[in-house]
Amino acid sequence: MLNDGSSSYDELPYSDNCFYYTHPDHMATVAALHGLSPSAVERCRVLELGCAMGGNLIPMAIKFPDAQFVGIDLSARQIGVGRPVVEKLGLRNVDLRAMSIADVDDRLGRFDYIVCHGVFSWVPAPVRDKILAIFAENLAPEGIAYVSYNTYPGWHARGLARDLMAFHVRNATELRDSVQEARAFLTDLVEVIPDQSTAYSAILRAEGEFLSGVDDTYLYHEHLEETNNPLYFHQFMSAARAKGLDFLAEAKTPGLISHLPQEARERIEQWGKDEVAREQYVDFVTNRTFRRTYLCHEGAKREGAPASSAVASMCVGTLIMPESTDPDVLSDSPETFRVSDQGATMTSNHPLLKTALVELSRARPRLLPFDILFDRVWARLKPRHGDLPEPEQARRFLCDSLVRGFAVDLISLNVHPPSFTVEPGDLPVVSPLARLQAEQGERFTNLQGRTVEPEPFDRIVLQLLDGTRTRSQVVETIKARVASGELSISDGDEQPVGDAATIDLAIQTEFEVSLRRLTAMALLIA
Repeated sequence: MLNDGSSSYDELPYSDNCFYYTHPDHMATVAALHGLSPSAVERCRVLELGCAMGGNLIPMAIKFPDAQFVGIDLSARQIGVGRPVVEKLGLRNVDLRAMSIADVDDRLGRFDYIVCHGVFSWVPAPVRDKILAIFAENLAPEGIAYVSYNTYPGWHARGLARDLMAFHVRNATELRDSVQEARAFLTDLVEVIPDQSTAYSAILRAEGEFLSGVDDTYLYHEHLEETNNPLYFHQFMSAARAKGLDFLAEAKTPGLISHLPQEARERIEQWGKDEVAREQYVDFVTNRTFRRTYLCHEGAKREGAPASSAVASMCVGTLIMPESTDPDVLSDSPETFRVSDQGATMTSNHPLLKTALVELSRARPRLLPFDILFDRVWARLKPRHGDLPEPEQARRFLCDSLVRGFAVDLISLNVHPPSFTVEPGDLPVVSPLARLQAEQGERFTNLQGRTVEPEPFDRIVLQLLDGTRTRSQVVETIKARVASGELSISDGDEQPVGDAATIDLAIQTEFEVSLRRLTAMALLIA
């Protein structure tokens, strides 16, 4: 093992990402579904423990200018990178501090939401205890805390690969060199195992395939740091309850009991006599490696299962589109809806749900208040009113269906919908955060708090959409860059195009396509 403490994060900073499930709006939505009433997100106070460069807090602060956001991190380098971004964006509601979690006390005050992502399993026991103490002492009475951590049983197999790689690079002196050596070693090790049919070989091969898709910072901080302490869910909850905290829900959905096969659900109900035990058995069944858990104060009034009635006061959106260009919503025939970039699907033959998904997909990326959505659905299904449930029963059915879609991250529910435009106008304006991120990396945070990955040409376009140029001026600017040789236009065979008329037409056409993509990604300011 190499460095510990803040030094490894100074030398190899973690990717500065945004996690929508730590967003106060998402946390408030889940809380409302479980019967809690946290403070209004528009004026909430949020604390993030281990905020890195502020990439998670900054999008929240942009959406809620009247809320207050405090982020602390032990790495002075990462805080030093984040502060100029805050200043450049003109944010007055973000406070990034280089400080230790151990130094947090009541002087910071109470927070409606506390976030701790990617820290708990990677710090010593006294700091883990302090994190839970902060939740207990600095969380408002109706507040929600989020914490992520590595879990058994899944980490038993993952930990095997970690131990082998850590031994191999034990004498390495450079962090990035150790990452490359660890990758190569695991690949070579799998190749020379004599019996490729063993469970041992299968475990290491699967881990090698997983690690081939992650970046250097993730591999180092997850597998080569000195400290990494997975634990069973019941052990985590024992420590949380000792601080007066209780389980609210999982923030992200893989491994939910409601999505397991019926036989597995029935066995878990037999084995587990309380909620924590049942959640633990879910981990056993799914071999979970990682949890993202919402906690609340013990004794907070909460529902054990999501209360779909709360959906009626929320706004609804969808991440899926119908596979058919002309979906049949009036009949009982099944229709499939798909997330284009991930391939996840939802199939239904119920007219109410099919119609709702079609209406939501047509509204994308906008969200619709539930009442408006239901009115549209009911009006469109007028020919079927005679054999559909009564309106109130139909509303309950649709609420239940939307909650199930929300649980698998195919439906968006929001107590406070994000503000963006789907009508760019002649002076389109992209979020200043996205324009800044375009200078630094491949991924962007949209105005819904989600990560999106625009096409290469989109990166050029969005940097020009600052509200000072009309559409035609943006096109002319791009043409001038092509004429100067700064940019080039290629045909379908990747050959440079030299004809001026062809270039002009290609730029105009691609600009309009790009603008539609950026709009659909919720990157344009209203």
